[in-house]
Amino acid sequence: MDRQTEIRLIKEILALKEKGETQYDEFTQTHSTERYISEEWFKREKEEMFFGRPMAIGIANEVPKVGDYQSLDWFNGLPLLMVRDKDRQVRVYANACRHRNARLVENGSSGCRKRFSCPYHAWTYSTEGQLVGAPDFDRGFSDMDKEKLGLIEFNSRVVNGVVFVNLNVGEPLPENLVADEMASGFNYLNLEKQEVYKRRSYVIKSNWKILSEGGIEAYHFNVAHRNTLAPFFLGNLATWESWDGMELRMILPKKPILDANELPEAQWDMRKMANIIYSMGPSMLFLAQPDNISMIKMVPLGPGETRIEEVLLVNPPKGGGDSWSEEEMKIHETNHTLVNLILMEDWVLGEAIQANMESGAVKEIHFGRFESALTWFHNEYEKIIGLDRHASERCSS
Repeated sequence: MDRQTEIRLIKEILALKEKGETQYDEFTQTHSTERYISEEWFKREKEEMFFGRPMAIGIANEVPKVGDYQSLDWFNGLPLLMVRDKDRQVRVYANACRHRNARLVENGSSGCRKRFSCPYHAWTYSTEGQLVGAPDFDRGFSDMDKEKLGLIEFNSRVVNGVVFVNLNVGEPLPENLVADEMASGFNYLNLEKQEVYKRRSYVIKSNWKILSEGGIEAYHFNVAHRNTLAPFFLGNLATWESWDGMELRMILPKKPILDANELPEAQWDMRKMANIIYSMGPSMLFLAQPDNISMIKMVPLGPGETRIEEVLLVNPPKGGGDSWSEEEMKIHETNHTLVNLILMEDWVLGEAIQANMESGAVKEIHFGRFESALTWFHNEYEKIIGLDRHASERCSS
C-alpha cells in the first residue's frame, strides 16, 4: 500500500461514516450448513484448495539466520520444515527422514542446526537437504544412491518477506504468486524486517471458514467484543478490496480516524487510525496494529477442527541491540496477551456455532448486505473448489 492508496482509503472511510453507511453488497446470501460440517465438502477443499494451489505458510524472518528452522504440522498432517540454508535461502522440506519416515525434529519446534539428524537411526541431512551421513550406509545400503535420498523439498518462494509453497512435490509456483497490491502490502507492513516475539498454538473445534469469517466483518464488534474492541472502533464500518483468489485487504477504522478531518493529509497515519487485515485464505492473515502485527495461521484438520497458530511480529529492538528492552518487552507481552483475549472471544463463538451446525437444528446461514466481504469470500471459495453455487447447495440440502 503506497501513500496515495493510504490517503484514498482514509477518505473513503470518512465518506462512509458521514453517510452513516459501510461497504455493501447488492444482495444478501444464504448457504447450507453442509459446507461447514460435511466430510465430502472438506475432501473437496483439500483437493482443490489446500493442495491445488500455492499457500502462504509464514514469513522468512521466522528463520532469520543460517541454520534456523521452524517445523509446522500442516494440512492433512503434512509435516513441514522451513530452513534457512548456508546461502541464506529459505527452503521448505518434508520433516521426514528418507530411511523410515521418522520426524527429524518435533512438530511445532524451532531452533538452529547445521545438520538435521534423525532420532531413529541418525541419518543426517544438511540445511540444503542433502543426506550427508548414515551409519554403515555403504555396507547396509550398498545398492542405493545416497545422492537420491535427500530430503523431500517443496518448491517455495519468498515474496517481500512472505514464504509461499506448493505442497505438490515437483510442481512449480506461478510467476505472479500474489497480486501487486498484496505484495505492496507486505512491504507496507515491513515484513522483511519484522521479528518474532512469541507464538502460541492450539486447536479450536470449529470449521476454518467460520473462524475466517469472524476476521473479515465488523458487524459483530459491538456485541461480541463489547468490552475489548467496541470502545475503540466505529462499530459496523469497514472497507475492503480484493485481488486474485482469496486475497483481501480490509480496513477496520478506529475512532481516531475521525480526527483526520481536522489534520493535514501529511499527518494521516492508517496504522494509528485503523486495524489493517491482509488475508490469504485459507492459510494465513496479518492483523496490523500501530506497533505490532499478528500473523495468524489456520490449519484445517477436519470439517470441525482447526489448528491456530498466533505469531506476534514486532520491530527489531530499538537502538540496534540484540534484545528488546524491559519497556519494549512489557509492551510486546501486553499485546501478545490482548490479541489472544480478543481472538478467543471469536473462537468460543466459533465452537458454539460449529456445535449448533452439527446438531442440525438450523440448516442454513445468512450474510447481510453489510457483510459484503463474506459474500465475496464464499464466491471466491466456490470458484476455487470448482462448484456451481446453486447446484452445489441443492445437492447438499
